[in-house]
Amino acid sequence: MLIEPFYQYWGKCRQGEQADSYHLLAYHNLDVAACGYQLVKHNYFNSVELFQQIGFQPDEQEKAALWFAYFLAWHDIGKFANAFQQLFKHNLPQLVAADPSKQYLSRHDSLGFWLWRSFLIEQREILLDNYDEKIDSTLDTWLLIMTGHHGKPPELQNVYGKSAFTQQDKQASLAYLKAINQLFVVEHKLAQYPPFFFDKTPRKKFKQVSWLIAAITVMSDWLGSNEQYFPFCSQVMPLSEYWHKHAIPQAEKAIATLPKTSPVIPFKDIATLFPFIEKPTPLQQHALSCPITDKGAELFILEDVTGAGKTEASMILAHRLMSAQKARGIYIALPTMATANAIYQRMASVYGQLYQADSHPSLVLAHGASYMNPRFNQSILNKDNNSQQQYKNDEPSIIAECNEWFVDSRKKSLLAEVGVGTLDQALIAVLPVKHQSLRLLGLQHKLLILDEIHAYDSYMIKLLEILLNYHAMQGGSAIILTATLPIFLREKLLNAFYQGLTASNDSLTINQQAPFPLMTQLNHNGLIEQALPTREEVKRQVKIDWIADIDSGIDKIKQAIQQGKIICWIKNSVQDAIDLYQQLRLKLNLDTDSILLFHSRFAFCDRLAIEEKTLQWAGKTSNYDIRHGKVIIATQVIEQSLDLDFDEMISDIAPIDLLIQRAGRLQRHVRDQQGNIKPSNKQAPPKDDRGQPVLTILAPNWQDNPNEDWLHSPIFRNTSYVYSNHALLWLTQQTLKQLGYIKMPEDARLLIESVYNQEIEPPSGLQYSFYDAEGKKLSQASIAEQNTLSFENGYCRGVHDIWQNNIETSTRLTNDNVDIYLAYLEQDTIMPYSTSSDYAWEQSRFTLNKRKWLKVEDNIPQLDENRLEKLRKQIHRPNAIIILIEKDKATPFYSKELGFYAN
Repeated sequence: MLIEPFYQYWGKCRQGEQADSYHLLAYHNLDVAACGYQLVKHNYFNSVELFQQIGFQPDEQEKAALWFAYFLAWHDIGKFANAFQQLFKHNLPQLVAADPSKQYLSRHDSLGFWLWRSFLIEQREILLDNYDEKIDSTLDTWLLIMTGHHGKPPELQNVYGKSAFTQQDKQASLAYLKAINQLFVVEHKLAQYPPFFFDKTPRKKFKQVSWLIAAITVMSDWLGSNEQYFPFCSQVMPLSEYWHKHAIPQAEKAIATLPKTSPVIPFKDIATLFPFIEKPTPLQQHALSCPITDKGAELFILEDVTGAGKTEASMILAHRLMSAQKARGIYIALPTMATANAIYQRMASVYGQLYQADSHPSLVLAHGASYMNPRFNQSILNKDNNSQQQYKNDEPSIIAECNEWFVDSRKKSLLAEVGVGTLDQALIAVLPVKHQSLRLLGLQHKLLILDEIHAYDSYMIKLLEILLNYHAMQGGSAIILTATLPIFLREKLLNAFYQGLTASNDSLTINQQAPFPLMTQLNHNGLIEQALPTREEVKRQVKIDWIADIDSGIDKIKQAIQQGKIICWIKNSVQDAIDLYQQLRLKLNLDTDSILLFHSRFAFCDRLAIEEKTLQWAGKTSNYDIRHGKVIIATQVIEQSLDLDFDEMISDIAPIDLLIQRAGRLQRHVRDQQGNIKPSNKQAPPKDDRGQPVLTILAPNWQDNPNEDWLHSPIFRNTSYVYSNHALLWLTQQTLKQLGYIKMPEDARLLIESVYNQEIEPPSGLQYSFYDAEGKKLSQASIAEQNTLSFENGYCRGVHDIWQNNIETSTRLTNDNVDIYLAYLEQDTIMPYSTSSDYAWEQSRFTLNKRKWLKVEDNIPQLDENRLEKLRKQIHRPNAIIILIEKDKATPFYSKELGFYAN
């Protein structure tokens, strides 16, 4: 009997001459197809719902699973290229011989799509009975999904296809697909393309959900490439025999290790989630009582002062929405790692109350140790498979890609049931970045909780609008928390969600004079804007004082120390914070028991320790013995989401919304004169004995008509760079000069709109700065729109072929950053700086501006190229920068070139 030609092609290999050193391509394709079949059959990752959206009926789950498997069996057709087959060096006569004229110049995923478009689509015998040319675009999208199984769509225009395939390869691929049709079309009766291939509405919906199906494809490939479940097989057998006796049973074992979705328990009451809350705040009470619709996505915007219990209110709403089956998990997106850490600590004690007691939901912090269901790691990540062929440098094996994803907790948090991380990780879902589809999949059926929205620039806001639009389109709900949201920004976010919810370009009419505090609710029934009261305890008035030089601030710090107070100075740049820290240690003779430096440029493990110390010194539970005579020098990392309470505060001049946030950390809790917490009293709420809170602001001397150099003195040089719209700073100073205080909540809208109202004309001397910044905002929004994916076009590269691996350059337009890992040598072994048992390399990482790194990299001790590449593979970080430091951590490590401390 003649053996079919496709049995001459390998799909997985290890270099060697043994018969078990390769796995036949046809079998690997079926392994992956079987995994996809089992994922849909058992509804992992909500896959059944995706197929129902495109026309499969609830009782057609088996049929949907088979159709997905059928297309998955095509996923690696690009490996039929002789040029790819040459990557396995062997002298095995049973495999196709190398053709020296063929060159491997394009990845096998793109070669697969080229093979489809240039050859296979013309072969009528492999197209189904009801084929019609009008379904070509739908077939193209399916093949883009399948061949794009490495995390990004294949190239649409590929000039290297002809140089990769021989005529023999093409005929082998054709013979293989005929055999696949025999298995699926004949045996499983998939003789005709489903109705959605032809009907306009489901075809349009298929384009939208194709991005999510692409993620299920990646998962199928990861599972199907796991040698633990799919050992190499080179023995020739009929595909039907391999499918039924090997692929299907092994796939069932592989997916059985995936964690099941944890069942949500019905919402009961606030005490179940937060037993410490004796009386709900007005915001929390409204979160308990507002109506939740029977179906459809919902958006809530919670606007209230610091201390009003927004986080707890959001969790009440989250549990109610989950109980109404509008979400199965949560992703909490925050501006910075420091804010994520703080929320993570609060979530760790709450998230288990959302699910049944006998379940094991996973909670993952996006960049550190986690309460993680360990089965989730073991199910997909198998580090023993690194012996597989690594192909070319820019084309790692599927196992290497899988390892890289699952050792990076920043990414993994999106697939956990409850994830806490930065907004960046969610925004990548709408950008042409490798594996963005996995992020979309992770966010599907997640409730998005977005905190501190005011902290983002126009580029990120536009990305957020697009994310909210797609999330609503897919039935996802969201909650936005803020104390300082400008009216124009509120309108943008509401309309983005509304247009996704209604699948229209219509705009909402919102109240331009909206009161504060306010809960906004948007769903299919319309828009509700509910004014709320604020409890007396969190109403506050902070007096504003001014200084114009550093020495005046140092004198205030000296006086605060003498009075036994804790004081914080918030600087606008890391370098300014470091400089001030060094000055204070020298001038006031302070040791590390009295002064603390807190900024974003620490290794993560040190940031955790610094956060913990900051909360110990200035947190709610601190007392006089801990607080007295303490100084914290910090940057913006301290102004959001951290429950801190300072006796006194100095701040560099900043936009009004940030100053409001910073003032929220000033005398936040009711204390006596010594700084001890006063016990609560229901009959007569206690009063703070520390006197009126005062925020001292370092700013230029007031000028009614500032010129363009208003902010250019040396002490404001970095401030002028960080906040390039100098008119906003001047308007902030003008507003606070006129009022003399920050009074919340009464003046919240006045304060924000006096700076951010788009009708305000800036002073003539700052108009260049203002309009330049406004122009950049428009440009940033335009760039964001150009950079984002066109979901309505289906899974493809689109016009702008800019798919990339880099994350930071995609989510933060102005911050082109690099990840740097600290390490040291111990007996010629490279060890991570962190001693943590969880994610030691991740915790040894910090982020640095790329331009700064390029300036100083030649002066920093690094690994030689060979050791660097070896370590990058070991830790699954192909682009990691590793710098060497001294092991001795008894002395703080300070790098003048990098401008940061470690330890």
